[in-house]
Order: sequence, then structure tokens, then C-alpha cells
Amino acid sequence: RRCATWQRMTRSSVTPAAFTPSHAARCASGRRATTSTTMTMTTTTRAVAVRSTDGDDDGANANAPLRVSRRCATWLTAAALATSSRPRAADGAQNDLIARVRAKSFSKPVFNSSKPRAQTYPAWLAGEWDATVDFAGYEFPSAVPKEVLAREPTVPGFQKLSLAFIPDVGSDRRGYRMRFVQTAKGDVVEDRAFNLTEVQRAYLARDDAVDGVEYDPDVDPNRTTIRYKSGVTNNAERIELFTNARESETRASDGTFFASEAFRQVTLGYSTTYGVARVQPTDYQHVWTYTPLEDPNEDREGVVNRVKVTLSTAGYVQPNDALKLTAQAAPRANANAAPVPQVGAASSLAFEPVVLYSHVMTLTRVGCVP
Repeated sequence: RRCATWQRMTRSSVTPAAFTPSHAARCASGRRATTSTTMTMTTTTRAVAVRSTDGDDDGANANAPLRVSRRCATWLTAAALATSSRPRAADGAQNDLIARVRAKSFSKPVFNSSKPRAQTYPAWLAGEWDATVDFAGYEFPSAVPKEVLAREPTVPGFQKLSLAFIPDVGSDRRGYRMRFVQTAKGDVVEDRAFNLTEVQRAYLARDDAVDGVEYDPDVDPNRTTIRYKSGVTNNAERIELFTNARESETRASDGTFFASEAFRQVTLGYSTTYGVARVQPTDYQHVWTYTPLEDPNEDREGVVNRVKVTLSTAGYVQPNDALKLTAQAAPRANANAAPVPQVGAASSLAFEPVVLYSHVMTLTRVGCVP
């Protein structure tokens, strides 16, 4: 009953300096929208340094004390965290992608002015390519100690298949085919179904690893479904990929094409509880750079036969994990109490990368230019 009362109370619109149960108990006016208009907090989101390449390498008596269960407190704090910070707009209207990549500064893109459109690519990428991928390194840019992060299996990349495009981070060199096709309108787009199938086969080392990849850019360019053959892997039966944001830009000096895409991945698989599926969400952002390389044996203008690619990946923690990772020990007077969530620190952590991965790739054209 008390928890339900709290939920009704937190539907009011509040602007506290620090959201705590006592604040929530005193805020019973107004109405909080549950979608776009949410609680406005006075916390700020700072720019986060990211290792990334740029192509070169709430009550009736306000004075009465209020006691709540740990579950209620956790729910309220998580709700405040999920609506507190204001990360940068995902459409990039006020942000230059190349400049941000060069400055190695990113925050988690969340809010969109509209649904992201399907990514289009330079004409010279059209065709089929042999791709070789090498792992180039990692780092932990956040204030959370790496020893603590290492114990969090939900961090993107820590488990196989938690990153659909890089199913096994840190593994040896992989090779597979990639394809970019031309649409009826003349745009060059990624053949995502083909490419993701090839990636899964290469990293799982099985040609029959994938039962199918569902992707139709004409219906919804922001959703992809990967289905795995039964028994191929214990980490996933199915992956649902949702694109939250896209940006792209071309560098005039050398023609390098920059493309970023922010994902929410939901991995569904087997669990240790009978009849209950394992559902694990992960949030991350990929930034690709494609640099056309000169070919002394190619006389045709505009034809590119080799491409240097860098892939930088920023992994983020979920809000509940951010609360746990930033919680502080209870005061000595109440040493047996649970750690106290720090909403300000948690909201900042939830929108900055906690891990960064780098990969380098080489694309070599297969066959003739389409």
C-alpha cells in the first residue's frame, strides 16, 4: 500500500536539488506525464571523454517521518534516475560528429526529434567486400574502478553476443563478407541482414549459426531481429536490435565517411529458471569511419577497391546498475543498512561510457563494381 502511494505521489512534477524519499513525500501537486514531460532534475550531464579514432588510426503530513521498504526506495530512485539527466539530442543538430570524434567526447544519445532514417553511404562503398577485423584495444574511462566493472556481466561486450556486430570482443582476427547495395532511389545502403549473418557465422565459427535475420528498411529501418539455431550458443536464442539515433558526416580532406549508430539491444535466451526466459538489455554506440584507399592499378574515376575502417564502441550501464555502482555505504550509526543510492552520480554514470573498444578493419572489393 505504501509503495503504491509513493508511485501516485511521484507522478507530480518536481524540480528538487536532490531527489530523496522525503522530497517525494512533500511533493503532491501537479501532474507528471509519463512519456516526454517527466520530472526535471537539477543535475547536469557532462561531456565524457571517449577513446575513439577519427579515421587516422512525496504525504498527508509533510512533517511526519516516512518509512519505506528497500524495494520502494529502489523503485523511486531508479525512476528519478531514468528521468533526471538530459543527455544531448540524438539528431546531432547542434553537434558536429567529426569534431566530437576528434575531441573524443561523447554522451549517450537518447532523445530524438524524429525517428532515425536509414543510413545512406557513399557511392564508392556499393558492392561486396572481403572484411578482416582485428581487435585494437579497450579502456575504462569512467570513475568506476575496472575491478568493480569486471564483476558486472551486463556491461556490453563482457559476454558473448552482447554486441551484435562484435559478438566476441577481444577474439583473434575474423574474416567475413560485407555488402552494400543500391536502392531503387539510387541510395547506397547496408545489406544489414546479409552482413549480420556473416558476422555471426564468423565469430561463432559455424555456418549454420543463424536461423535468420529479419530487417526491412522500408518498413522499419530501426529494428533488426537475429534468430539463432537451437543449441548453437547458450548466450542467446534471439537478439532484438533497436536503433535510437544515427549520424553521419564526410570529411572533405580525404573523403572519410563517419557514421554513428546508437543501439538498444535486447538479448533473449535460456535462463536457470524453468519457463522463464533470460532477457538482458544493453545500450551502446558504434562509430564507424570508412576511408577510401588509393589503388595505383585502378584507372576508373570514383572506383574504390580498398577501404580502411575503424570501429569505436562505447558501452553504457543500465540505470539500475548505475545506482548500484555509485551507492555509498550507510553511515556508521546505521551500519547494517543497505548502501545509499547517489542519484546525481548515478545519473551521470548512466549516460557516460564505462567501457570502450576499438577495432580496425580492411575491406577489399570482391568482383566487379556493381
